[in-house]
Amino acid sequence: MPYPRRDLVRLKRLQRCFLYAVIALLFVSGTVWAYWNYLVPEPGDFVLSAKAWAIKIHGGAAMAVLVLVGMLLNGHVRFAWRARRNRGNGALFLATFGILTITGYGLYYSGAERLRAWTSWIHLAAGLALSLLLILHIWIGKRTRPAAQLQKRRASLAESTWSGR
Repeated sequence: MPYPRRDLVRLKRLQRCFLYAVIALLFVSGTVWAYWNYLVPEPGDFVLSAKAWAIKIHGGAAMAVLVLVGMLLNGHVRFAWRARRNRGNGALFLATFGILTITGYGLYYSGAERLRAWTSWIHLAAGLALSLLLILHIWIGKRTRPAAQLQKRRASLAESTWSGR
């Protein structure tokens, strides 16, 4: 099946809502934790408590996103790869997600402080990059949809027809 049905590649509305909500939760909780951990010089009781909650929320959302990415691999990724759509950015997105998974595991289980420091910075950079890659992936995906391409061709054909009179 070289060109799967459009509805097999495109995520359903509920899937998109869950995925975007969990990724937003990951981004916000990770960014808030990083801000309080690296940029607040003398944290008080509130910051220490909020930082602990941010990392707990981040860990819970990380488990949820693992389930959601598994769901994506079974449908969205497989069918989009077969249709040769958005492969480069999708592969980069999955590779970055893999780095986040490995570094997240390392942060949880690493005992060496030096390794943990490096892992933390790599995890933070990959997390910020993943957010940008997701936006780029969605934008490229919308531009490369077969229906969008057909609509562009029709619009340019109609424009050339009207300008030819």
